[in-house]
Amino acid sequence: MTKVAVVQTSPVLLDRDQTVQLAATLIDEAAGQGAELVVFTETFIPGYPVWMWRLRPGGDWGITEKIHSRLLENSVSLERGDLSPLYQAARRNNVTIV
Repeated sequence: MTKVAVVQTSPVLLDRDQTVQLAATLIDEAAGQGAELVVFTETFIPGYPVWMWRLRPGGDWGITEKIHSRLLENSVSLERGDLSPLYQAARRNNVTIV
């Protein structure tokens, strides 16, 4: 039977690089405890500020624009190799990550 680890921790909000490093560390930790499959939430990288939907349309436009800009800046690019540390952690630990 496959042992599954479901990661339930906060990312480094709106910081792709630090969140990727955190995820690699958590993969190592989960594999060290016998996990063969490590699962992260859908928006773990770069995080998702769900509270932004409580901002006022129009009145809070400046802050909403800044948040969307940071989300875009911290999105994952496969061409840039942003997920390489996760690939390496998966190989090093012989695990599958989602």
